[in-house]
This record gives sequence, structure tokens and C-alpha cells, in this order.
Amino acid sequence: MEDLCSNERRKACRHEKRQRHAKAGILLIAVLIACSISNGCAGAESEMDHYVRYADYLPQQAVPAGLSPGANPDVLVAWFSRVGNTVFEPGTDAVSSATLNRDSAGGLVGNAQMIAGWIAEESGADLYPIRTAYTYPSDYQQTVAVGEGQDIDFVDLELAGYLDSVSGYDVVFLVAPVWHYTVCTPLRAFLEETDFSGKTIYVFTTHCGSRFADSVEKIQAMQPDADVIQGVAVSGYHPEAGEQEVRAYVRSVMQKRMKQK
Repeated sequence: MEDLCSNERRKACRHEKRQRHAKAGILLIAVLIACSISNGCAGAESEMDHYVRYADYLPQQAVPAGLSPGANPDVLVAWFSRVGNTVFEPGTDAVSSATLNRDSAGGLVGNAQMIAGWIAEESGADLYPIRTAYTYPSDYQQTVAVGEGQDIDFVDLELAGYLDSVSGYDVVFLVAPVWHYTVCTPLRAFLEETDFSGKTIYVFTTHCGSRFADSVEKIQAMQPDADVIQGVAVSGYHPEAGEQEVRAYVRSVMQKRMKQK
């Protein structure tokens, strides 16, 4: 089985995977009924419609980010964060935000991005930032609205880029925020495109109270031939408080893995 669906087969692959996903089946039936009642759909939406439908802002086309290789080429950290998927205005307040931080040079760093960095430092993993085809709003509440809308409508989201292969990995760390009490749509889009069969997936989340919500169960349903394990849930309000727990957890995983080899 291919690790990643080719460009030509992405749509077909999504359809095949969603046949195993009950929610997709229910929504597909609903769409077909709605189209029938209205004497046919008005036409295909553009990718930008998946964003502006939920908030009044102008998305920008995103730049894909490549893989950053680490010292341990059989371990991957894939992460999604607002930073890298949002065009922030100069002087954006990171102090009062539940999702933003500043690094030592004053640059913006997302919560999931920061956690992914901790994991990579402890594991030597390759780092892969998940980028959507278009950017999210810089306003946090608008981002919440877009994220919730995309989940409710089960939007078929495109990404800015895709991994060429995951065949060399046996351990995968996923880091992403919980949106609308579930797996955020960008991470879902990534998982629908990538086959992690036979691999061990550790799920890390950032949240504002919901911890993992149903993300572990949802990811297991999307990756039925992988072993999906609950990792660490980090509060979006005080992500720095979770650093030692994250690092200790990853060290434990890597030590156990070394003993098994």
C-alpha cells in the first residue's frame, strides 16, 4: 500500500477512506438529499470558500513547508499550529492569546509548534509542519468560527503540501489543537491523505479545557491499521507548564523503544 496517495488519486483516496468513516457517510447523504431538493447543486465551491464562508476576512494562499530532518530518521513529528497558517499583523499580542507565544528572538510561536519542538529535541525526530492551502484569520475568535464551521460541515480541506513518503517511520508524534471538541480539520485532512498503517502514533493536543476530547478515538478510526496512543494534553492558557511532562513522556517512549530493538 502506498504511504501517501499520489496527487492524481487524492480525491479517490479520500472517498475510499471516508467510506470507513460514519460521519462522512451521513454528511454525504445529507448533501445529496439537499442537492436533490434544490434541483441540483449550484456548482463546485472554490477552496477559499471553505474559509470565508465562516468569517469576514481575506485568506491568503499559503506557502508549503518542507520536512526538517532530525537525527532519528525513523521518528516523525507532524504538527499544526496557527503560526505558519496565519498572517499576523505586526505587534500581535501574544501575551493575552491562548495560542501564541514569543521566542527568545521575539518571534511568534504557536503552542503546538512549541510542543513539537520539545518532542523533536527529546526524540531527534523529523519535523513536519502541516500547512493548509489558505490562511486562517489573525483574529482568534474568527479562527474559532472558521474551525467550528469546517468541522460541522466536514469540509474537504486541501493542504498546501504533502509528505512524499512515510515508509521510513515507525513512530509518529501528532501535535495539534483540539477545535470544536474534536480533531481540527487541518489534522483530519493530513490524516486522510497519509497512511500510517503498522506505525505507532502518539497524540498530543493543546486545548482550553477539553484535553483530548474524542481526538484519540477519531484518529484511530482514520488510521485503523496503526496503534494510536494517548500522549499528553497541554493547556493552551499555560503551555509552558506542560513542558516537563511532555519531555518526560517522550523520553520514556524513546527509552522503551530502544529496549525493544
